[in-house]
Amino acid sequence: MLIQRIRFFGVKTPTGVGTHCMQTVKALQAFYFEQIQIQLITHNYIDEVRSAVSDSVDSDVNIFFFPEVYANNLKGCKIYWCVIDASRPSLGYERWLHTFDFIFATSHWCRDAMLERGMDGERIIVVPEGVDPKFYNPYGRPVATHSGKTKFLMVGKYEKRKGYGEAFEALRIATEQGASIELLTKSDWINGTDAVLPTEFIELVQRYQDKFSIKVYTGNFSPEQMRTLYYSADYFLHPSRCEGWSLPLIEAIACGTPCITTRFGGHSEYLGFLPETDIIKTTLGPVDCDTFKRALGHSDGDFGLWAYPAIPDMARRIFAAANLPGISGLSGSDYVRNYYSWDLAAEKILIFLRTLTHNINCTIKPDASD
Repeated sequence: MLIQRIRFFGVKTPTGVGTHCMQTVKALQAFYFEQIQIQLITHNYIDEVRSAVSDSVDSDVNIFFFPEVYANNLKGCKIYWCVIDASRPSLGYERWLHTFDFIFATSHWCRDAMLERGMDGERIIVVPEGVDPKFYNPYGRPVATHSGKTKFLMVGKYEKRKGYGEAFEALRIATEQGASIELLTKSDWINGTDAVLPTEFIELVQRYQDKFSIKVYTGNFSPEQMRTLYYSADYFLHPSRCEGWSLPLIEAIACGTPCITTRFGGHSEYLGFLPETDIIKTTLGPVDCDTFKRALGHSDGDFGLWAYPAIPDMARRIFAAANLPGISGLSGSDYVRNYYSWDLAAEKILIFLRTLTHNINCTIKPDASD
């Protein structure tokens, strides 16, 4: 098979799967190819999809960020780049390998979860997401003054899975024990250009605002604003029950912000620099969020597992961190920037495709910023 096009069916949004999609396309476009085109098709724009189907040819490689039903209408190699947020994938996973030739799993944890559900491991390849190490790095980080309250930052759209309730309670306990704390949060839902704070999150802040200092950020932040926010924190607090990848966590780590985190889900892939003793203790249990259950769509009552953070252990770690506000996050930054960049994700894709064909000859384009 001679590959002539690598086509991505995704979205062009500034967060989540949009970042995953656009950064991968950008990284692949940084390679010189003799004859291969890199294309991005908006997965839910009917006219774009129809056009892609009509000119589909056997030499195409089609990579999807959603398990699209229209994939059956496309010619060429079809790959689903899968992200899961619980130990059981969403409804229809049993037929993914009937529609797609291969699955890219964003982590070994994701691949293992699919293997446990009986899926064919020979057709599931681990291709992690990444981070932009030239943008998210510790070199522009201001020198910390370490005066006043220790700042803990939480970033991620508010939902039960993210562990906000447990985090607020752990912060309260640490404060009552004498820790001087300020919580910074950016927990809004970004829908296009709109940023919305859920009522449930607002109520949570109101319940705890007299327990410890809370500063809420909201709005459609630029990457530069997000980097400044990561720089502003002494610690990144991430008590998530499960993650597909967690871009905010890896971006914060790349910026040199030390983290207090769980390790169940896709983010376990890049936390190898942390020993188990540095991870928030958790207890595995069934998914307990009705909203998430409806999204998964299973009718048999099995929605997989989450890892529930232990509030006393988190409070102990927060209290200890509040007394060590000057701790360095450089080792974590070096680790994720060296091993989990978007360029490496693109190269893993090319290495895999080279096993299917021998016509991929490319070099990396020189970067004007180098």
